[in-house]
Amino acid sequence: MTKRANVIAKKIMEEHCLGIGIDKQRVKDLFDIAIHKDELLAKSGIDATFKAIIEPLNDSFNAVDRDVYYEIFSYVIQLIRGLPEAVHIDRTLKTFGLFTQQDLLDRVRDLILSDKVGQAQIHNAKKVFIISRVTIGADVAITSIIIERSKIIFPNARILFLANRKNYELFGGDETIQIIPLDYQRRGGLISRLESWLEALKNINRETKDMEPCEYVIIDSNSRITQLGLLPLVSKDTGYFLFEPLAHAGEETRKLGEDVNEWLNKAFGCAIKDFTYPRLNVPARYNENAKEFYQKLVKNNGSTVTVNFGVGGNDDKRISEDFEFEVVLHLIEQGAKVTLDEGFGEDEIGKTDRIIDRLKACGKTIMRINEDLAFIAGAEPDLITYKGGIGQFAALISQSQFYVGYDSMGQHVAAALEIPELVVFNGYPSEKFSRKWHPYGKGKIKIIHAEGKAEKDVLESTKKVLNVLFFS
Repeated sequence: MTKRANVIAKKIMEEHCLGIGIDKQRVKDLFDIAIHKDELLAKSGIDATFKAIIEPLNDSFNAVDRDVYYEIFSYVIQLIRGLPEAVHIDRTLKTFGLFTQQDLLDRVRDLILSDKVGQAQIHNAKKVFIISRVTIGADVAITSIIIERSKIIFPNARILFLANRKNYELFGGDETIQIIPLDYQRRGGLISRLESWLEALKNINRETKDMEPCEYVIIDSNSRITQLGLLPLVSKDTGYFLFEPLAHAGEETRKLGEDVNEWLNKAFGCAIKDFTYPRLNVPARYNENAKEFYQKLVKNNGSTVTVNFGVGGNDDKRISEDFEFEVVLHLIEQGAKVTLDEGFGEDEIGKTDRIIDRLKACGKTIMRINEDLAFIAGAEPDLITYKGGIGQFAALISQSQFYVGYDSMGQHVAAALEIPELVVFNGYPSEKFSRKWHPYGKGKIKIIHAEGKAEKDVLESTKKVLNVLFFS
């Protein structure tokens, strides 16, 4: 029965690709599975909805796919608000004058018009609300640019960042911004995903209850919290600005970081020629701990390389466990001290354990550390494995000479920290997707595109790049 959801999702996408259109009954059938009382069955429906339909449509950077996303998800919202347990969602949408699917579509289509430029009282703005992209990598690559540019555009305003608590570890060192905790249930049910929008709305209303509309601005980073703008945050969208990546998707060679800079110039009438790069403000205690750790680890100016083979649950981005072992072994044999993130979840941690066992069999010495970075006196490890939070890991990246990883959060962290890096891209849905998500920063960045290539060729290319980039 759990396979039925994938069959339905596949059929929906097939009909879309053939230009047949969207069969609402199929969407309804998939929705009914996603809200089933059986948790395993419901999960299959939710996974099929997002992994097989929503994410591919959004990852294509194609206007037609974007419009189909809005058509499908606006209908899903209508189905959700009709549930007895979602009456609070329905009631809130009605306060914005949004009663039908067409109401939702008309509003978002107006927001994404190519020439749509809102009105912002830049010098009157007292608060700027910035809505998280939800995933850490996207917040670093895109939202951090919005934060930095907002400081310039709105010099008299306080910046309020509505984001997951993990963002404290990457941006909490900046006293000029206030992080308002807001969690989006990426692996939750359909209703819980919309409830994060209600929480954002409540926070904004609380912060603006005594303010005039011209005194605050809301910048939506094209967030999953608002379902890419489908869900409103302010009456009549006064002072609301939605970043629309497809406004610049025709620029084939540009990265999303460049797109968001251009959009900010247009939306707020700016002309900043020197584009802003992603930037982190990791709390000082993490950087101090990392610096002290590496001073103990490397006594004679040896190379330190931070490695993260995490893929955020998308195994298509991986090459193989053998590839990862060979890369780590090559780095060690070239004289580098390697810090490897253990990963998240049983699968990634198990993979790291197997790599450790193989390295031990090759005579390599391993030291495991957690977030306190406790160093064993007298130890001379070849590989250090790290298990802990993103803030301390970002600090380890910042204090190392190089970074290596797949297309994931780590590549954007390294770019924001201006650490030279090598990124292996694999499993991407299109060349445009790959180019858009390339890391964007001032440091030296080397990309290997592995899609469609033999693993041995990718490994050979990786070793050559490492030799030139890190050891020449």
